[in-house]
Amino acid sequence: MNNNEPYIVGIGPGDKGFLYPLATAAIEKADVLIGGKRNLEEFAHLRKKTISIDRSLQPIVEYIENNWQQEKIAVLASGDTGLFSINTYLRKKLPSVPFQVLPGISSLQYLMAKENLSWNELKIVSLHGNDKVNIINTVATNPVTAIFTGNGNAPASIAGKLKALNYVDLDITVGENLSYPEERIIKGTPQEIADLEFGPLNIMIVNNNDCDKKPWPYLTAGLPDNIFIRDEVPMTKSEVRALIMSKLRLKANSRVLEIGAGTGSCTIEMGLLANEGKVFALERNSQAIELCQKNISKFALDNITLIEGTAPQDIPEDLEYDRVFIGGSGGNMHDIIRKISDKKLRLVVSAITVESVSEAIGAMEEMGFDNIEIVQAAISRSRKAGGKHLMLAINPITIISGDLL
Repeated sequence: MNNNEPYIVGIGPGDKGFLYPLATAAIEKADVLIGGKRNLEEFAHLRKKTISIDRSLQPIVEYIENNWQQEKIAVLASGDTGLFSINTYLRKKLPSVPFQVLPGISSLQYLMAKENLSWNELKIVSLHGNDKVNIINTVATNPVTAIFTGNGNAPASIAGKLKALNYVDLDITVGENLSYPEERIIKGTPQEIADLEFGPLNIMIVNNNDCDKKPWPYLTAGLPDNIFIRDEVPMTKSEVRALIMSKLRLKANSRVLEIGAGTGSCTIEMGLLANEGKVFALERNSQAIELCQKNISKFALDNITLIEGTAPQDIPEDLEYDRVFIGGSGGNMHDIIRKISDKKLRLVVSAITVESVSEAIGAMEEMGFDNIEIVQAAISRSRKAGGKHLMLAINPITIISGDLL
């Protein structure tokens, strides 16, 4: 075994009292310490050669790759090496370097213990330089959420977003400068935390006291029609929506492009199912846009982006998606399908007229879609007539689906 095997050392939340003897020994024996400026300052008394981690990690990778066999290197990782740590990056970039990893006590462990909280139902996310987390959806669906903040995502701004969850009671705990003499732990509602200021070193814990207290607490598709805000804009009926969602084959992280959002009934269903992904809903009718936004606000979904415009010309060129649902083509079915046919995706089209059905099938065949499936749904609903019930038919709808592989 090479005696110069580099270490990645978790140095805890800040106070060196949380650094255990084995980690301390690895740091003291090192020739070179690599870490953030604040972390290096904690060990300045050792008078080691130091390399500060700046915005780019590539110089760090190159230095370790070129010097690990000649120098004893210790990389200082804040908190724990297994929790949003530089450890993951270095091991991926340098798979042939035999890193020795020493875990540490994270600021999350520290705060959870100090507040006597259980880890059993904890969801952990990081917003440190990461805008891809649907934080409202995450908090809405988990009893306890730990949030690593930073880089523009401060506690006040996060709490401001969480105010949208007005149908549930949230309790927020913010731990600031944990383990340092100036440590501060603040508790409050989203409204209260949104009005406060915090330093850069902090972490949040959000308790959702009733995850089932939301407009639709179930996993099933086909939400009741009356749960949506309605007006004169046409809406896809509940049973048809359930079929559409089944044919879309959504995953939690799916990215969906919807053409023709209407009232937003399908938009909402897709947002609920792909709660870790994104839904980009294109709609040309300004009245429908306004109504769709009201329904998005009612369900407090932060993974839906409304785009006012006409397909295909107003589909953003740089948009990334792996599912497409066409609920209304505006007479441009062929051009829309041709526009989206430059990437791998699954397409679902709902059509009422036989002309739209024919155009969709023809375009999908022309563009090379595989596994094309055509289903026609004829739904009937009951209506009371005196002491009996009559079955009244809803307009038949055809659902076409297929894949571009």
